[in-house]
Amino acid sequence: MSHKNSLPEKSPISQFLFSLGFFLYFSKPVLKHIEQFIKGSTQKGYKGTITDIVLLSLADCHRTTFGKFLSEGVWNIAFAWKGIRKFVIRTIYKCSSSNY
Repeated sequence: MSHKNSLPEKSPISQFLFSLGFFLYFSKPVLKHIEQFIKGSTQKGYKGTITDIVLLSLADCHRTTFGKFLSEGVWNIAFAWKGIRKFVIRTIYKCSSSNY
Protein backbone atom coordinates (compact mmCIF):
# COMPACT_ATOMS: atom_id res chain seq x y z
CA MET A 1 0.00 0.00 0.00
CA SER A 2 1.41 3.36 -0.97
CA HIS A 3 1.49 6.12 1.62
CA LYS A 4 2.18 8.82 -0.93
CA ASN A 5 -0.33 11.61 -0.53
CA SER A 6 -2.26 12.51 -3.64
CA LEU A 7 -4.83 15.28 -3.51
CA PRO A 8 -7.34 14.80 -6.29
CA GLU A 9 -8.93 17.83 -7.88
CA LYS A 10 -12.30 16.74 -6.43
CA SER A 11 -11.15 16.26 -2.82
CA PRO A 12 -13.37 17.88 -0.14
CA ILE A 13 -10.57 20.28 0.78
CA SER A 14 -10.10 21.25 -2.86
CA GLN A 15 -13.84 21.77 -3.29
CA PHE A 16 -13.92 23.97 -0.18
CA LEU A 17 -11.04 26.13 -1.46
CA PHE A 18 -12.82 26.32 -4.83
CA SER A 19 -16.02 27.54 -3.10
CA LEU A 20 -13.99 30.27 -1.39
CA GLY A 21 -12.73 31.44 -4.80
CA PHE A 22 -9.08 30.65 -4.04
CA PHE A 23 -8.59 29.19 -7.53
CA LEU A 24 -8.98 32.70 -8.95
CA TYR A 25 -6.00 34.08 -7.06
CA PHE A 26 -3.70 31.20 -6.09
CA SER A 27 -1.75 28.93 -8.45
CA LYS A 28 -2.09 25.12 -8.36
CA PRO A 29 1.19 24.63 -6.42
CA VAL A 30 0.06 27.17 -3.80
CA LEU A 31 -3.34 25.48 -3.52
CA LYS A 32 -1.57 22.14 -3.10
CA HIS A 33 0.52 23.55 -0.23
CA ILE A 34 -2.59 25.04 1.39
CA GLU A 35 -4.35 21.66 1.16
CA GLN A 36 -1.33 19.89 2.65
CA PHE A 37 -1.18 22.46 5.45
CA ILE A 38 -4.86 21.90 6.28
CA LYS A 39 -4.50 18.13 6.15
CA GLY A 40 -1.34 18.06 8.27
CA SER A 41 -2.54 20.53 10.88
CA THR A 42 -5.74 18.57 11.51
CA GLN A 43 -4.03 15.22 12.10
CA LYS A 44 -3.50 13.62 15.49
CA GLY A 45 0.02 14.33 16.68
CA TYR A 46 0.32 17.83 15.21
CA LYS A 47 2.44 19.99 17.52
CA GLY A 48 2.65 23.20 15.51
CA THR A 49 5.85 22.63 13.56
CA ILE A 50 6.50 22.60 9.83
CA THR A 51 8.02 19.13 10.19
CA ASP A 52 4.73 17.88 11.64
CA ILE A 53 2.78 19.31 8.71
CA VAL A 54 5.06 17.68 6.15
CA LEU A 55 5.08 14.31 7.94
CA LEU A 56 1.41 14.16 8.91
CA SER A 57 0.08 15.31 5.54
CA LEU A 58 2.47 12.89 3.82
CA ALA A 59 3.61 15.75 1.59
CA ASP A 60 6.07 14.93 -1.14
CA CYS A 61 8.30 17.94 -0.42
CA HIS A 62 11.01 18.69 2.12
CA ARG A 63 10.17 20.70 5.23
CA THR A 64 12.35 23.62 4.07
CA THR A 65 10.33 23.87 0.85
CA PHE A 66 7.16 24.14 2.89
CA GLY A 67 8.78 26.59 5.32
CA LYS A 68 9.91 28.85 2.47
CA PHE A 69 6.39 28.74 1.05
CA LEU A 70 5.02 30.06 4.35
CA SER A 71 7.74 32.61 5.11
CA GLU A 72 8.73 33.88 1.66
CA GLY A 73 5.58 33.23 -0.38
CA VAL A 74 4.22 36.31 -2.10
CA TRP A 75 0.47 36.10 -1.73
CA ASN A 76 -2.24 38.36 -0.44
CA ILE A 77 -3.47 37.02 2.90
CA ALA A 78 -6.26 39.61 2.90
CA PHE A 79 -7.84 37.79 -0.07
CA ALA A 80 -7.82 34.52 1.87
CA TRP A 81 -9.35 36.14 4.96
CA LYS A 82 -12.04 37.79 2.83
CA GLY A 83 -13.10 34.41 1.42
CA ILE A 84 -13.10 32.79 4.84
CA ARG A 85 -15.15 35.63 6.34
CA LYS A 86 -17.75 35.29 3.57
CA PHE A 87 -18.00 31.57 4.25
CA VAL A 88 -18.42 32.08 8.01
CA ILE A 89 -21.07 34.78 7.57
CA ARG A 90 -22.96 32.59 5.06
CA THR A 91 -22.85 29.65 7.48
CA ILE A 92 -24.04 31.73 10.44
CA TYR A 93 -26.86 33.17 8.33
CA LYS A 94 -27.97 29.69 7.20
CA CYS A 95 -27.92 28.36 10.77
CA SER A 96 -29.84 31.32 12.14
CA SER A 97 -32.42 31.18 9.32
CA SER A 98 -33.08 27.47 9.82
CA ASN A 99 -33.84 27.97 13.54
CA TYR A 100 -36.76 30.33 12.89
